[in-house]
Amino acid sequence: MYVKSFSLILPALLSQAYSHAVMAQSTTQNDLPLIEVKAQSRPAATRVSGASKTNGSLLEAPQSISVVNNEDLRDRAANSSKDALAYTPGIIAGQGEGRRDEFYIRGFYSPRETLLDGMRDDSLYFRDLATTDTLEVIKGATAALYGRGAAGGLINRITKKPQARQDNEISLALGSNNQRRVSVDAGGALSNELNARLIAAYDAGDSYRNIVDHKRTLLAPSLSWNISPQTRLLLQTEIQREDHTPDRGIPSLNGRAVAVDASTFYGEKFDFTKTNSDLFKARLEHKFNQQLSLVNNLQYSQTNLDGVNTRNRRVNADNTVSRQITYFPIQQKNLVNQTELTYAIGNHLLLAGLELSQQKRDSLVRQTGTAYPVDLYRPQQLLTAPDFRALPVAIDSRFNADTTALYLQDQIALTNEWDILLGGRFDQFKQKQTNRLLKNAVSERTDNLFSPRMGLVYKITPQQSAYFTISRSHQPAGGDLLYTGSNPLNQVKPLKTDLQEIGLKQEWLDKRLYTSIALFRVEQSNQLTADPTDLTGLRQLQIGRQRNQGLELELQGQLFSATQVNASYTYNDAKIVASNDIRIGNRAEMTPSHNASLWLKQSFSKNWSAGAGIIAHSEQYALTDNTVRLPGYARVDLALTYMQARYDITLKLNNLGNTRYMESANNNVQIQPGAPFNAYLVLNTRF
Repeated sequence: MYVKSFSLILPALLSQAYSHAVMAQSTTQNDLPLIEVKAQSRPAATRVSGASKTNGSLLEAPQSISVVNNEDLRDRAANSSKDALAYTPGIIAGQGEGRRDEFYIRGFYSPRETLLDGMRDDSLYFRDLATTDTLEVIKGATAALYGRGAAGGLINRITKKPQARQDNEISLALGSNNQRRVSVDAGGALSNELNARLIAAYDAGDSYRNIVDHKRTLLAPSLSWNISPQTRLLLQTEIQREDHTPDRGIPSLNGRAVAVDASTFYGEKFDFTKTNSDLFKARLEHKFNQQLSLVNNLQYSQTNLDGVNTRNRRVNADNTVSRQITYFPIQQKNLVNQTELTYAIGNHLLLAGLELSQQKRDSLVRQTGTAYPVDLYRPQQLLTAPDFRALPVAIDSRFNADTTALYLQDQIALTNEWDILLGGRFDQFKQKQTNRLLKNAVSERTDNLFSPRMGLVYKITPQQSAYFTISRSHQPAGGDLLYTGSNPLNQVKPLKTDLQEIGLKQEWLDKRLYTSIALFRVEQSNQLTADPTDLTGLRQLQIGRQRNQGLELELQGQLFSATQVNASYTYNDAKIVASNDIRIGNRAEMTPSHNASLWLKQSFSKNWSAGAGIIAHSEQYALTDNTVRLPGYARVDLALTYMQARYDITLKLNNLGNTRYMESANNNVQIQPGAPFNAYLVLNTRF
C-alpha cells in the first residue's frame, strides 16, 4: 500500500512543480563560513550546514532537516537534549540507562549519531546545553559526508562562538525535586583581532525517581583569532564533570509496565556513575579568493566513566524482581581531523574532504549473577555494597578503530529552477579488538565502504521547492567500539541502509511561515539473526532486514504578528521484514506509528508572552519481540515569560495534567516512567 502511494506522490509533486514553474534567480555562495545557524523571522531562510557542509537555506536542501534554535530552547526552558528535541518530528528519546543522551531517529537506534559542529562526537554522556546555539536534526542516511552509522539520521550540535560584541548573561534556575542551576556566558573583543568567550554552568538536583540525583559542572572557554582578512583560527574547549545515579526504570508484568508510582526505584543506594568528559577543538579557515576556501578541523576528546548499576533482570512468580549488580568502567578517546576544500566555479559548488580518525575504547564489565530479589511493588534499598573490583569479569576488552576517508560533493545549478547534488564517501574502517579474557586474543576486520548520495531540487517558485534524494550508509560490526557477537568479527559484514525520500517545502504568509512534507523509505539489511540449522544457537546469519517508511510534516514560523507556531506530525510504519528469531511484521522497538506535537507562543505585549505545547504518541513496544507494550499518551506543557531589556523570567510547567505514561524502555524489564507534573523557574540577566 505504501509503495503504491509513494509511486503516486512523486509524479504529483513533479506535476505541481511544472504547472507552477517560474523563473527564479540563482546565486552561488562562495564563502565558507563557520558552521552556524542564526534564528531568523523567515524560517525557510535559516542557514543550515549539516546536510551538505556548505551554507544553504532549508528550501535549498534536498533532505528533511529540523532546526531547534536558541530562541526555541529559551521559550521551552529546555534543560537537556531530550527536552530540546521533544517537539521535533521523527525523533524519540531513549532511556539511555539514566546516564546518557540517547535517541531513536526515524525508528533506528541512534545512541552515537551525534555531531559537534559537523565533527563526529559519539562518546556516551549527557551533554549540557549551555554551549549549544542550535540543534540540527538531519534525517536519513548521511554517510556520504559523515561516514559509518547514520541509518535514521544525525543530530548536529552547533556551538556558541566568540563574538566581538555580545550580551553577557547570568542565568539562575530553580525547579521541582530540588533542581537548581546557574550558568554564565560572558565574552567580547580582546583586541581588533581576538575575541573570547567563557561559558560555565553548574546543574544539580534530585529527581521524581527515588534515590536518583545528579550534579554537573561545565567550563567552556573559546577564542577566535582573525589572523588576517583571509585567515582565522577558532579554539574551543569543553570540560564537563558529572555524577549521576543510573536508573533502569521499572519492570513489566503481563505485557505492561507494572502498576507502581513513577517514583519507585529498583536499584540500590550505592549505584553511581561518574563521567569526566574533556573536548578540545581547533578550526583553521583560509580563503584564497572568492572561489576557493580551505578549512581544517582538529578535535580531540576523552570520556572516562566509572559506574555501578543494580538493574532489573527478571520478574518472578512470587512477585519479586531479581536483579544484577554491574560495575562498568569505560574509557574512550577520539582524535579526528577533517580537511575540506570548497571551490565555486561556474554553476558548480565543489567540496572535497579528507578525514583521518583514531578511536580507542577500553571496556570492563564485572557483574554478579541474577539474584538479589526485591518486592515487585515495594522495593527497598537494603543491600550492602560489595567489593565491585572483586566481582566476576564478563567483558575486558580494548577496541581500536582507525578511519581514513575521502569524500567528494558537487552541488550543480542545472538551470534557474533545477539543482542537483551528487556526492560520495569512501571509508577504510580498520577494527581491532583485544580480548583480555582470552589471553589477549585479537579480532580484526577492515571494511572498505563506499556511501553514495544524490539529491535533486526543483524550485517551483522562489518560495516553494520539491526534492528527491537517495543515499546509502553502512555500520560496521564494531562501529560502536565494542563487539560482543557470537560470530567472529572478521566474518560479520556491515549493516547496509538505503534511503529514498521525496518532499515539498514552502514559505507562506509573506515568508513568515515555513512548511515541509517528506515521504521516506529506509531499509536496513545484513542484520544478524539466528541460524536455524545451528543446534547450539550461537551461530547467526546476516539475512535480517528492517524497513521503516512513512511521512513527516513540519510547520514553523509566525501565524500572526504576535503568534508563533511549531507543529509536527510523523507516521512511521517500522517493521521487521526478514528474521529467523523475530516474527515477521513486528514493529521496531521504541517507534510509535503516530507522534505529533504542537507549540504555540502568544505575545500579549512587549513584556508578556505565554507558550503552550502538547506532545502525543501512539503506542510503542519496548523491544522488537513486541511482548511489552507502552501505551500511547498525550502530555501538555505551559510556559509564561516576562521580559525586560536586561532580564527575563520564565515559568515552565511540565505535564500540566499529571499524565501517567511510559516514556521509554531499555528492554522488557527496564521501562522509564515519564515525569509527573513539575515546575521550573528561570531568570536570565544580561549586562
